[in-house]
Amino acid sequence: MTYDTVTVNKYPGQRTFTAIGTGGDDFKATMLAAVEGVVGSVHVECVSQRPSSGGKYVSVRIGPVWVQDADQVVAVFNKMREDQRLKWYM
Repeated sequence: MTYDTVTVNKYPGQRTFTAIGTGGDDFKATMLAAVEGVVGSVHVECVSQRPSSGGKYVSVRIGPVWVQDADQVVAVFNKMREDQRLKWYM
């Protein structure tokens, strides 16, 4: 088996995006806009947030959402990274 023949992700498919940063509800809205700007509208029940134990950061989870290809995943990550409050994403 070579790495050329291994498929890790299959498209189209569902994907959940997670972002950790500062800013509370405003950060959540910005991350949601990043996802919706690429894949379209996201149902409200597919968006959640949780503060860190110390309250300094917030984790925002968006998904599952449908992505058509790897380019859409990369586009979402690029839009997320435009926000300076973003500390980590996946």
